[in-house]
Amino acid sequence: MTRHRSLAGVVSQGALAAGLAVIAPESAFAQQAVPTPAAPQAGTGGALRLPEISVQGGTPPNTLRRDTGVDRLPGTVQDTPQNIAVIPAEVLREQNVTTLDQALRNVPGITSSIGEGGGGVSGDQFRIRGFNAQNDLFVDGLRDFGAYTRDAFTYEDVQVLFGPSGFALGGAGTVGGGVNVRSRTPHLGNNYGGTLTGGMGPYWRGTADVNVQVGESSAVRLNLMGQDVRVVDRNDNYSRRWGVAPSVAFGLGTDTTLSIEYLHYEYDQTTDAGIPIITPFNAVGRPATEFGLPRDTWYGTRSDRDRVRVDRLTARLSHRATDWLTLSNDFRTSWVNRDIARSIVNCAGGATIAAFNASCSGQFLRGLNPSVTPGGGGNPYEEDTWGIQNVATATARFNTGPLRHELIGGIDVYHAETDRTGFGAVPTRAAMAIRTPDNDFQFERGAASNFRNTEETQLAFFARDRIWLFPQLSVIGGLRYTRYWLDYTAVTPPAAATNIRESDGFIDPQASLVWEPTPSQTYYFTYSTSTTPAGVNFTTLPGTVNPNVQPERNRSYEIGAKLSLLNNQLGLTAALFRIDKDNALENLDDGTVFQTSDRQRVQGFELGLTGRVLPEWTINARYAFLDSEITGSTTAANVGNRVQYVPRHSASLWTTYEIAASTPYNLTVGGGITWRSGVFLNAANNAEVPHNFSLDALVSHRLTDNIRLSVNGYNLTDRRNYDQFFTNRAVISAGRTVLASLTFSY
Repeated sequence: MTRHRSLAGVVSQGALAAGLAVIAPESAFAQQAVPTPAAPQAGTGGALRLPEISVQGGTPPNTLRRDTGVDRLPGTVQDTPQNIAVIPAEVLREQNVTTLDQALRNVPGITSSIGEGGGGVSGDQFRIRGFNAQNDLFVDGLRDFGAYTRDAFTYEDVQVLFGPSGFALGGAGTVGGGVNVRSRTPHLGNNYGGTLTGGMGPYWRGTADVNVQVGESSAVRLNLMGQDVRVVDRNDNYSRRWGVAPSVAFGLGTDTTLSIEYLHYEYDQTTDAGIPIITPFNAVGRPATEFGLPRDTWYGTRSDRDRVRVDRLTARLSHRATDWLTLSNDFRTSWVNRDIARSIVNCAGGATIAAFNASCSGQFLRGLNPSVTPGGGGNPYEEDTWGIQNVATATARFNTGPLRHELIGGIDVYHAETDRTGFGAVPTRAAMAIRTPDNDFQFERGAASNFRNTEETQLAFFARDRIWLFPQLSVIGGLRYTRYWLDYTAVTPPAAATNIRESDGFIDPQASLVWEPTPSQTYYFTYSTSTTPAGVNFTTLPGTVNPNVQPERNRSYEIGAKLSLLNNQLGLTAALFRIDKDNALENLDDGTVFQTSDRQRVQGFELGLTGRVLPEWTINARYAFLDSEITGSTTAANVGNRVQYVPRHSASLWTTYEIAASTPYNLTVGGGITWRSGVFLNAANNAEVPHNFSLDALVSHRLTDNIRLSVNGYNLTDRRNYDQFFTNRAVISAGRTVLASLTFSY
């Protein structure tokens, strides 16, 4: 059932011509043009006055003063009436971030899931404000198709847009928010850079970033990456990756700009499905490592692996048609091939004292070494995902009498197909002792045992108008209409095929009131909705495509403030929000049942501080309080419980200080923490992982004008932290790790 498509085939069919894409993004090396809203001038009869342009050298340290990077949200982060957290390039570089997961640890309120059993989805599986965001990952405003672990070697910065973001990002889903990565793209001027990193594990990684101007308004850029890493204190866990990303841009600095980027990325790494949860009799379960299991214990085998190949083509076209009208088009097509097998183990308890003593949990807690059997959910499978998307956007700025308008409208269409073939394991995985698992066991891929194919299409029309009633007061009204089609087939021979077809249409509105008494102050109220039909999140199992349930409906209310202080060098944000979800959809652990009709609420507040306190001192700090509750359920005992995977408190801090910056004795010192409170792993609230705390540090010295030596330390207290979790297991993070890097820049 696997369908093969070549890049040449897609191009020959006119897909590229139909979709040459959007505005070329800014580079960290390029000057930025920051638009400042302006009212109609007196005496002009209400004629249009174009936004003023303030040209600033370099990138503002206050991320509120940066643009959003999304066509559908023109202006700066400060102008936008929703909470947006930005992890800037400076922080990514100082922390030596290598994955999207590592970048998002700077944003409280985001947790990471291992993924379901039953051969379900794994890779980057995030929850934002407690809600599933596995399909809400975007690069340059376009969907990043496929489920896999993403590398950060092409990242300029990472943004999290909180709240239902269907209008801004991508239709169905986006309940708690979406993640948008901005890529490094060509800019005018020449730059040559690279980083070599080595350290504990052992660990080695190399990256290169080369930009060359090839004409008056054209440039090319090349990013390269290679790594071979073993994780500290995680037995036999390794990761080998490499990637290449060439790009070209034309018309830089002119009214018409075209950029084209190609990404090829591969990795081969071990899989880690986590440590089983041990449940003391009539008590709350916790990972076995909390009861004495060594932290390096791993339940994988020599045959468990995760091999991924990604090919992605992105084209972006922007044209300033007139002084008041800008047209843009974003196009992407990508292919993701994944070959994966993993060992998923469980340690069940008993309902009575006698049953508990005889169970896995009971025996373990009595000091014995009971067996755990890997389930069939970790059997090998191969998955091919192909996706294509095109977003055409028009932005018009004009006056009607005394009122100034910013009208945005467009069309968003995408199609994605996933073919998955499941295989048996030969011989069948043997039982393992929970304390001393046999990691040397080997198996081969058996005959194909099941086939699944999903075809998903969305067509959406969106429009939004921002009207300035006064120079300081504006209102925003918008909506997005989405038409959704799903065609799903599952075959497990010799049983008959399961064929499910769904289609639905829904409208999601957005409304905001924005008050900007000065250019450095923004206060807002926003109401928005999003819709999540069954099957929109990676339909790998028949139970996830249920034609008999209504889509989730998600409503968000947010009040916020954004202040730029210290001559706009430091940004302060605060947001108070509430999200209500009706008819909640959740995958159960066995992956075969789709639970519906629950109602959930997450409300709370978020604080942020970003930018430069002193010329030598920068800070990025955030805190989130999430009060979650199951407000309705078919299981009465769960009503009033906290929503699974949602921490009540979480915080992050990263700060650096430069000492004697312009002398040979220069030194940059920095550090920070990431912390979250414990989270429950199920709706019954009888299993949890404890709180996380990681203390990290940086010492950096510029050897010459072009070479810098840096030393990073991670989890310096060597705490048992848990990076990912699911209902019955959790992945323990690396122990204390120290890395050294040499960075070259010319």
